[in-house]
Amino acid sequence: MGLLDKANDAGTKAKPAAKAKPVAKAVAKAKPVAKAVAKAKPVAKAVTPVAAKVKAAKPAKVKIAPAGLPENFEIASPNARRIAWFVNFVVNLGPIFAFLFSVAILDAFTTIFALVALAALIFNLIVIPIMSGRTLGNFISRTKNIRSNGLKPNFIHALMVNSTGILGLTGVVFLMVFAGSMFSETGSAQIWASVWSIIGLVFIVLYFVNSSMKRGSEMRQGLYDTMFGAFLVKHVPAEGEVSTGFIGKLENMSSYGDRYTKRKEEKLAKKAEKAADVSEQTDSEEQVEEKPEAAKKATAKKATAKKATKKSD
Repeated sequence: MGLLDKANDAGTKAKPAAKAKPVAKAVAKAKPVAKAVAKAKPVAKAVTPVAAKVKAAKPAKVKIAPAGLPENFEIASPNARRIAWFVNFVVNLGPIFAFLFSVAILDAFTTIFALVALAALIFNLIVIPIMSGRTLGNFISRTKNIRSNGLKPNFIHALMVNSTGILGLTGVVFLMVFAGSMFSETGSAQIWASVWSIIGLVFIVLYFVNSSMKRGSEMRQGLYDTMFGAFLVKHVPAEGEVSTGFIGKLENMSSYGDRYTKRKEEKLAKKAEKAADVSEQTDSEEQVEEKPEAAKKATAKKATAKKATKKSD
């Protein structure tokens, strides 16, 4: 009996142990939690396309050049333009005329004058514009060329603007030399004479087109100014801007232009004073002439009034 009781007790204790298996199944059912965590990974993947779209949505910066005359700049006055033109004319064409004079009349020193003319052209049309963007005429007249963004234009602009007169003169010489050969020569000589004549005619036409565009423009822009978007303005040094060396010496040459401008202003002021004096004199004379007429009218009125009173009496 004792053995049977022990066996029954062991059987009763083993049954609850077997019922504990569903606990393990519950633990096994917890695996879907891990799957849910694994499904959450695509959220992180979805972030990267959004960031890529944001980066792609950034527009590229486009630099737009400003149009028209920039602020804080003043168009050069007609007097300053005349000074700049005259100085550039003397520097560019003066040595050339001296060379032609030596060839036609002196028949001597032709090589020296030719070298001087070439050096003056290279100096004023290439060297100085590359260094400063200005010519001798610009330095003396206190002017400079700028673009719509406030920067100096390419030196090719200065070369073309300041060589317009030289090219026009060259065109006249070409026509004088080669125009007659177009009709008298034959073969290749006639062809080359025609080519040089056409080139001379183009130079002359460009000169007149540039001049007419300047006269018709509010900003006094010529053909090459319009092509490069350049303006001739009054040169005012910025705060702290000090020119030294060779450029500083050229800046000091502006005193000559200032003296000329001062003389012109004084002459204009004197002319204005004379015109004002003349107008005052004419006004006073008219007033003097009007007084006798007014007196005559007054006496005539008195006479008519007296006659009317006599008749009434």
